[in-house]
Amino acid sequence: MNILNKVRPWTAQQRALIIPFPADPDLVERRSEAATADGPIVAFFTQDSFYEQEKDRMVRSAERIGLSVQATALPSAGSWVLNAGLKPSFLQRERARLRGPILYVDVDAVFHRNPWPELRKLDCDIAAYYEANGRLVSATILINDTPGAAQLIELWREGCLAKPDMWDQLVLEHIIAEDAASTNPQFRVVKLPVSFCWIFDRIENERISEVFIEQLQASREATKRKRWFGRIGKRLSRRRDRVEEIERILNGRG
Repeated sequence: MNILNKVRPWTAQQRALIIPFPADPDLVERRSEAATADGPIVAFFTQDSFYEQEKDRMVRSAERIGLSVQATALPSAGSWVLNAGLKPSFLQRERARLRGPILYVDVDAVFHRNPWPELRKLDCDIAAYYEANGRLVSATILINDTPGAAQLIELWREGCLAKPDMWDQLVLEHIIAEDAASTNPQFRVVKLPVSFCWIFDRIENERISEVFIEQLQASREATKRKRWFGRIGKRLSRRRDRVEEIERILNGRG
């Protein structure tokens, strides 16, 4: 059995944690949620890359429950890390353009249900998900229409420009941590539940009954290593399995 576990991409524990992507019969209730609470959802993707396919999938998942996503194409900055570093500059432009709360979501995500009824309850500058080890994940961020949010995004933008080789979410995490440790913190930050940034095969996830936003980890494609005979790693294999399952449902074949 141990030998089989080394070969199979999924463990029984990972399979047990999967929450099904909503099929068509589940959608009536979820569309009514979008009618009662909505707001702008923004995202960006790099032109002429496989992220365009990720964007298309996310937009379709949002539309089927009555939400819309404003996805913007940007030229590639040259690498996966540099492209991620475009995020605060993009968000600064979106924050200046739009009024009210904004939800940013990475394009390699899908929507299970409308997050706005819960997000509109949050009194903060921004809200983001933190992993159990304290690491901030910038894949889902609520940005409220506050001076504090605008100032934090500007600091984040400056930090990414000053340290272009540092992952964008580490830059933001450090800025927030330094502010929180100061004698007079400026920013109000709320930690989102994992249901807003759920990764389908992460066994460290706390057990939940529903998901709002599922992250499909396109970074596994972007950073995959070459292997003998064209084989792929377990993490990438699990992503492709999950994407195939979701695509079947989105195409009415699930």
